[in-house]
Formats: sequence, C-alpha cells, structure tokens
Amino acid sequence: MLNATPTAEIDADASKALSDTLVRLTRGNVFYSTLAFYLNPQFTQAPGLLTACTDGLRILLNPRFFMGLTPQEQVALLKHEILHVAFEHIFRRKGRHPKRWNIACDCVINQIIKEEGGTLLPGSAYDEACQGLIEEEVYKKLPAGIEDEFATSLWDLWEISQCANRALCAKARDLVLQAAQAARMTQGDLPVGIGRYLDEFLQPEQDWRALLADYLTAQEKSDYDWMRPNRRNSVLNVYLPAIRQLGALEHIAIVVDTSSSIGTKELARFIGEILGVVEVCYPRTLSVIPCDAKVYPPLVFDGVPQGADVMQQLQTSGALKGGGGTNMTVALDWIGRASTFNTPPAVVLVMTDGETDFGNERNYPVIWCITETEKAVADPAWGRVVRMT
Repeated sequence: MLNATPTAEIDADASKALSDTLVRLTRGNVFYSTLAFYLNPQFTQAPGLLTACTDGLRILLNPRFFMGLTPQEQVALLKHEILHVAFEHIFRRKGRHPKRWNIACDCVINQIIKEEGGTLLPGSAYDEACQGLIEEEVYKKLPAGIEDEFATSLWDLWEISQCANRALCAKARDLVLQAAQAARMTQGDLPVGIGRYLDEFLQPEQDWRALLADYLTAQEKSDYDWMRPNRRNSVLNVYLPAIRQLGALEHIAIVVDTSSSIGTKELARFIGEILGVVEVCYPRTLSVIPCDAKVYPPLVFDGVPQGADVMQQLQTSGALKGGGGTNMTVALDWIGRASTFNTPPAVVLVMTDGETDFGNERNYPVIWCITETEKAVADPAWGRVVRMT
C-alpha cells in the first residue's frame, strides 16, 4: 500500500492552493465539500504517485502535479477523486483488469463533471457514448487494448489488500452516506448518479402507510388528508393521501439491532426505513431503541418529529450504540415494563438481521423487520414479519 505520510518539505504555495481549492469546493456543493472534509486531501511526495490517487478512504496528491493545474482543474481533480470514493470504485473492481476498470470509472466520472459544467483535466478519459451507463457496462464496451493508450500517470485507483477491502468499504460508505444526508438536509444537490446509487441504502423499501393502516383502522382514530404527499409516490406525480394523526399512533417504538453482525449497509437500511415511518405516519412520539444483547439509552423524538431532525440525531457518532451479541427479547422485555414509557407504544417495530431469539408473543403489536442475508433465517412464530431485501 502507498506510503502516504506527508513530508515537511511541501511548498507553502501548494498548501495555500489546496486550501483555496477546498474553499471553492465548499461554496459549490454540500456533498462534495462534506466528503472533502472527511477524506482530508493531503499532499505526499511518495515515490510512484505522479498525479493523484485514492485508496477508497483517502485522497492523496502530488504537489508538483497539483500546482501545474489551473484553479478550475484543481477543483475538478478533487471532485474526480471524491467521486471515485462515492461510487466505491476501489471495492467494485473485483477481478477486472485494474487499468481497464480505472478507465471505465473515469469515463463515468468525467461525464458527471462535464454535465456539472466542470473542467476536465488534459488527457482525461471521456466518451459521450458512455452517458447513462454504469461502470460495469462501460468496462465491457471499451475497445481492446485501450489501457495502452493512456499514460501510466493517470491511474488513480490505488490497490489495497483484500483483507482491508471490507473494513475500508464499510468506513467509506458510512462517510458517503453522511455526506449525502448533509446535502439532502440542506436542500443541496447530489452529483448526477449519486442519489440513484445511494437510494438502495437510504430510501425506505416498505410502504409503512399501508403496513400500519391496520393499527390505525383498528383504533378508529385515523383519517386521510392531502397535506403531505407520500414521498415514494410523489416522484411519479401521483399523490396518495397521507395518514393524519388524530391520536391513533401517539407513540411508535423502533428497536434497532446494533449487534456485531449488523454492518454499515444494514444500519443505513434501518435508518432509511425509520425515515419512512416518520415521513408518512406522523407519530406524535418516536422512540428509537438500540439493542445488541442489552438495551442502550433510547433516542426519543416528541412533537411529531421531522425526518431531518431524526436523521441528524441518528447519524451522530455513538447514537446507535452496540457491537456485542444479539438478543432482541431484552428490548421487548424493557418496552413491556409499565414504568418504561408514560405513553406505551401503539406498535413496536424490530429491525434486525433475524439472528436472534424471538422469545414469546407480547401483549402489544410487534412487526419484525428482517433483512435478507446469506444465512437463511426462519420467520418468528408470532408477530407480523416484513422482509427487507
């Protein structure tokens, strides 16, 4: 792996130029600026790095190369490396030819930068025919021997060991998800394709309005209005009535499995589903309860919480504590105690990978929200079961 220890001899002019470039990036787009802050681009004079590169979690720059670029090209360079991280290019290569894969990824990234009105670096891989294609498709369409047409200085996806692959990918994805949420919460734009790529992890899969309608109907306290469209349908310009809270779901409790078997992807899926509950069901109170083999302090949101507030707190470091074994029954026991909540939950959702003891049926409604995993997990014998693919 590249030794990226910055040297003390880095020219002061280069350091100032990098700072100025980061400022310009900050003014332009929340997503780019947030990821740039997390990835902390650094200069290095390590042998072998002639331009710039990323290992999926860092951005490293050759100071002489950087200073040879125009200010517009310097911004484009940082965007280029940030998009390599955002699209997980290091971790998606698998067994493909590294240089050919690098070119395919560059074609996709440079198309995005050009569509945004950015400046491409001299010698960049670019083909309008690649518009709308994903990297794997571009890779297949590239002509044979194309990797010999580009200078070796342009290879910027630095190889990492397989043992580090999974851990680095999880860390990188977490940073990208946080940057995407920062952009969405500030009404900022995501780069072309990033929103679509991240929707798999952030958008709610379930129609909670339909799933929880049974509880609303049973208590005869629900109504419908047109005040707040269902986000999952509004993109199609089909506005379905949203549920208006008239006391039916005063309190929804959501148990989140935070055991060691739950990775960044699963947590992102859980958070996306929690946002789905908030945005279409309007609970007066929402309690999010982290649990591995023990219960951690819940996050309680009162006063009909808004999705942005919920997301901000859930994304706070240490909010969803855990990392130990798995036993969701301890959370269910805790919820069932009369002294736990002033207003008992109308329904409890348990978000888990299913590798837990399900225990016995409770005297309150429970929906098991179980992720699909490589290991087959049987449905619990009680409660309603929802599978999250």
